[in-house]
Amino acid sequence: MKAGIMCVGTELVTGLTQDMNALFFSQKLVHQGVFPKTVLFVPDDKYDIARVFRFLLQDTEIRLIIICGGLGPTDDDFTKEVIAEILGYQLYFDEGTWQKIRQFYQKIRGIEPPENNKKQALVPQGAVVLTNELGTAPGLKIEVEGKQIFVVPGVPREAEFFWSFIQQSIHEEERLPFYRSKILKFCGIGESQLAIFLQPLLRSLPADVRFAFLPKYGEIWFYLYAYQVDEEKRRKMDEHLDLIARSQYDFLFSPYGDTLEEAIGKLMQAQNLTLAIAESCTGGLLGDRITNIPGSSRYFDRGYIVYSNRAKVEELHVPQNLLETRGAVSEEVALYLAQGARENAQADIGMGITGIAGPQGGSEEKPVGLVYVAIADATQAEVKKYQFGGDRLMNKRFTSQAALSMLFTFLRRRKTA
Repeated sequence: MKAGIMCVGTELVTGLTQDMNALFFSQKLVHQGVFPKTVLFVPDDKYDIARVFRFLLQDTEIRLIIICGGLGPTDDDFTKEVIAEILGYQLYFDEGTWQKIRQFYQKIRGIEPPENNKKQALVPQGAVVLTNELGTAPGLKIEVEGKQIFVVPGVPREAEFFWSFIQQSIHEEERLPFYRSKILKFCGIGESQLAIFLQPLLRSLPADVRFAFLPKYGEIWFYLYAYQVDEEKRRKMDEHLDLIARSQYDFLFSPYGDTLEEAIGKLMQAQNLTLAIAESCTGGLLGDRITNIPGSSRYFDRGYIVYSNRAKVEELHVPQNLLETRGAVSEEVALYLAQGARENAQADIGMGITGIAGPQGGSEEKPVGLVYVAIADATQAEVKKYQFGGDRLMNKRFTSQAALSMLFTFLRRRKTA
């Protein structure tokens, strides 16, 4: 069985509201062995809703259709009306549905529902009404031309409530067993570089086993997946995944934790190390992310936010002439920040960050998004140059991610040295 999902709402297509329903239903369907072939978003427009609904109806591979949104009591809610018109069904006022809406209002708000809520009691003939225990808009189930159609409210909590009805409609013989391996998470390496390194191993995968690379803010997530998986195929997939993990182990952080911050914390504690950091352009974001992990006080000693040149000189003794000759955003200043933070705090490791977050402050020589990140311990120090191209908040986020990746790979090398 393959499915189609249509999410209705002008707020979704304009970016005012982030969709959660397509994500929820896609994940649920896949784990039930149903492939979500098509996911579409449409505004609150009768023509667009009709066009997309006809498209889903005409796709012979799609036998399950889930439609979210447009079931409210206001004049911009007409999903139900469009569906009824296309299918040639008349709308009728369902007294039982209306009484449930009244009971909901009386129980939750202690009042009678407004008159326009009667619109929610209009039901297409031939549809099965699905009671909504979390709101006033009922769900609908319609069977037509070998397809099952579910129409549910757009409010995510209410939409998710109807999953049990959808799940019950999927018969065992229609499921295509699906298996996804655990996710390997890498940092400190780019997607294209990782793909090249893994190429020989990926070529040896069975033909029906697929893989996916998912770039996420400086991290690369990787997994294998396949349909019609038995225990033997699952075992072979897991063996391949172990080979892939071992081949790039220096960049693999997921064995240590679900997040990069968590992985760093476990490595810091395992090596009995302490950390101090000095941040300029990130304004404390790196320290915030590190201390989001419970127990981080065991290894995180302190952080300096040295945003101005004066702060860099007074707090961490960066030479004034260095700031004047090389500039605050330079390799040399980043190293001074890392070493100064470590020495002042008497920590095992120090980190320094300096850069231009934007949107002002850049030049031809030093454009917006230019960042230097340095790391140092008692025996070695290194600094990396990055050039990001986002807005101010994105540049800060990417910089903190680069710093975490750099710290993780530093700790991995230190552990294996």
